[in-house]
Amino acid sequence: MKPLKYKEIMPRVAIEKLKLLSTDDLLDLVGKNLESIRCALFETSYRENLLKISPNEADSISMEEALLENYAQTLNNLIKYSVGNIKNVLLAVVGKFETFNVKALLRAAKAQMDIDETIKHIIPIGSLTEDQYRDILSSSPTVESVIETIASSEFDPIIKEVMVHSKVIDGNLLPLELALDKAVYGNIFESIKNLKGLDKLIAKNVLGIDADAINIKMILRCKAGSIHKDQIKKYFLPSFVFNDEILQNALELPDTKSIAEYLLETTDAIINPFYNDMFSQIIERCKSSLSELEAILERASLNTSLNIIKKYLKYYNIGFILAFLNLKWFEIRNLRCIIVGSERKITPEQIRRYIVLQNNP
Repeated sequence: MKPLKYKEIMPRVAIEKLKLLSTDDLLDLVGKNLESIRCALFETSYRENLLKISPNEADSISMEEALLENYAQTLNNLIKYSVGNIKNVLLAVVGKFETFNVKALLRAAKAQMDIDETIKHIIPIGSLTEDQYRDILSSSPTVESVIETIASSEFDPIIKEVMVHSKVIDGNLLPLELALDKAVYGNIFESIKNLKGLDKLIAKNVLGIDADAINIKMILRCKAGSIHKDQIKKYFLPSFVFNDEILQNALELPDTKSIAEYLLETTDAIINPFYNDMFSQIIERCKSSLSELEAILERASLNTSLNIIKKYLKYYNIGFILAFLNLKWFEIRNLRCIIVGSERKITPEQIRRYIVLQNNP
């Protein structure tokens, strides 16, 4: 089936999907110097973005900026050719990246970072231009002034609403960042409710496991002592599988294994193959480090997107679009890891440990 609402966007997604790097091509970049990586990426979809960087100016920050610019162009182009509820979901997803930018502004103000350095970590997606981000940074030197400026800016109203009702106590940005995530994912989930049939089911899987991976990370970090449970109880992201009571009950359990077993045993989770696989891996490797457990959660989101694309390749649906955007984001995340690792002279073995790949051991 080829519904009319997909006739413009799906061919473009299919073409963009073909441009994604293979696992072998990605791993082949590990251990190379920055110039070799840059030259290799000239043969990919990132060519035009990287050509803007002269060889003597190429560093990890400028190359990361080029990758983020490419992602923004890809997402904006898909929004341009989408219609109706499809466009509404993609516009809601943009909120994730605007939130990423807001966090960058807040952290920059707290750390008194250089404006040019901060701007290179901004994803050029959403309501504001680079010049507007510069204006915020130059006119708002403190966290409090950044909050005030964003609250009266052209940002997404959902983000502005959080800012209006937020206060930062003792420089702790975590509650504000969690509140932003909760508001934005709430908007994404509301947009999914307007979908129908297969679109709705697949969108729930792709975006739902993404949100729950974040929820479970928060619980595991709480157990590891890096976050206090009172800080996160009211900030769990919306979930199609777990209600707040289930997630808060998990916070009270003593260890990783009991948390994973409890969450897996909820009816909706145990019948969902993506959640089943994720929790089974966590239970099996429950004694692993926090970073290794978080890698399992990230890989669950990646594997879900890969499986969705393989299973529904013959069908026109929004899940294919969302899964592609997720795969593209993981590709950029991995490339940034390789680029930074190269500049910092990190060993190839260490870099590979931080790359998220399907079925990566």
